[in-house]
Amino acid sequence: MISANQRNLVQNQMQRDESKIVNIVLSDARQVAGEIDRATHQGVFLTDGSYYRYADIREINGL
Repeated sequence: MISANQRNLVQNQMQRDESKIVNIVLSDARQVAGEIDRATHQGVFLTDGSYYRYADIREINGL
């Protein structure tokens, strides 16, 4: 699970005009890359429609 600080970084990134492309490392060691569509208090939605809960995310790179 990512820290509250990383969650804040995700939400701050959503308010910027720059690219929101990230690489997400999941708890089961899988990695996914994509552009963040929106972030909620429970997880992250990517523009391809996929959703990842913060509890399942080990790390988010590219913020």
